[in-house]
Amino acid sequence: MTGPQPPASRDHAATRETCHGWSKALMLPPDLYPGVGGKQFRAELVRGCFEAAGGTGDAPEAVIDAIEMLHAGSLVVDDFEDGSAMRRGQPSLHRVVGAPRAVNAGNWMYFRALELAAAAYEAPRPRAELLERFVTVGRICHEGQALDLTARADRVTASEAASTAYLISKWKTGSLVSLAAWGGVHAACGSDTALRFASTCGETLGVCLQMRNDLDELIEFADGSDRGDDLANARVTWPWAWAAGLLSPSLFRGLQRSLRSAGGDRSRLRKVACGLRDLVVETGTRRLEERLSRLASRLREVAGPECRVERLLSVAERLRPEPVAAAVGVGE
Repeated sequence: MTGPQPPASRDHAATRETCHGWSKALMLPPDLYPGVGGKQFRAELVRGCFEAAGGTGDAPEAVIDAIEMLHAGSLVVDDFEDGSAMRRGQPSLHRVVGAPRAVNAGNWMYFRALELAAAAYEAPRPRAELLERFVTVGRICHEGQALDLTARADRVTASEAASTAYLISKWKTGSLVSLAAWGGVHAACGSDTALRFASTCGETLGVCLQMRNDLDELIEFADGSDRGDDLANARVTWPWAWAAGLLSPSLFRGLQRSLRSAGGDRSRLRKVACGLRDLVVETGTRRLEERLSRLASRLREVAGPECRVERLLSVAERLRPEPVAAAVGVGE
C-alpha cells in the first residue's frame, strides 16, 4: 500500500544533518537536542507501525523528524520545570544557556514540529489530519505535565496514588508515544480501525515506558547515582502507586512523612529511595512485564498472516525491565 506522498522537494538528509537549523537560528550549541544521545524509541515505533500497517518502502522521515522535534521540545521544558541537571548524558539545556533561552528554545521546537508536520505531505487531507493530531497531542501533553507538577507523592492518599500515576503517564508520555504509532499507520494509509488500534497500543506502550523510566530512576538513585529528580520534586511516580497497593494506609502515610522530612537533603532522600526500591521493585517489575505481555499477545492476535509486526514487537521488548535480582543487588 502506498502512503500519503511527501513533497518531492524535501531533503531529509540535509534536514537531519543540520538539526533542522535550530542551533543556528537560536544561536545555541550545535551538539544539543534534538537527535543527540536519544534512544530513538518513537522513531522506531513509527517505522514498526508503518510496516505493520502494510506500508511500502521506508516510513516518511518528515513525520519522524516532526515527532522527534516535539519530544525534544518537551524535554527542554520538562528539564527546566524539574530542575534536572542532566539529559542524555550531558548538562540540561537550561544549565548551558540559561532558563530564558532554554524555555524559548523549547517553545520554538513545538512550533518547528508543527511546521515539519505541515510539510510532510502535499495532499491537503493527510496534512490536515497529521497537523490536527499534533495539536491535540501537544495540548494533552501539557495537561499531563500540569498534573505532574501539581500532584505530590507526599500528599496524595493511597487510593489516589495509582490513578494519578496512570493519568500522568497516559497524558504526558502515552499521548506522545501514541502519536508515533498513529503516525506510522497514517503514513501507510491504514484504515480508521487500524488507526484507533495503533493509538491505543501506542498509549499502552507510553504508560509502560513511563513505568520503566520511573523504576529505573528509583533504582539508580538508590544505588548512588545523581538521578533523583522524581523524589526531590515529590513526583507521583509508579513506585508510589505500587507502594500504596502494598502498604496499609497508615504505613503509606509514614512513608510519605519520610519524604516530607527529607526535604532537599540528598542523603535522606536516598534512604527513602532505598526503602521504596526494596518495597516495590519486584512488584513493579512484574506489573510492567504483565502489561507488555498482554500488549504483545494482543498484537499477535490482531495481526494477520501478512502483517509484519516483528519490528513493532521488538520496540516493545526494549521496555522489558532488568531482572529483579540484578536490580536490587542480590548476591553482591
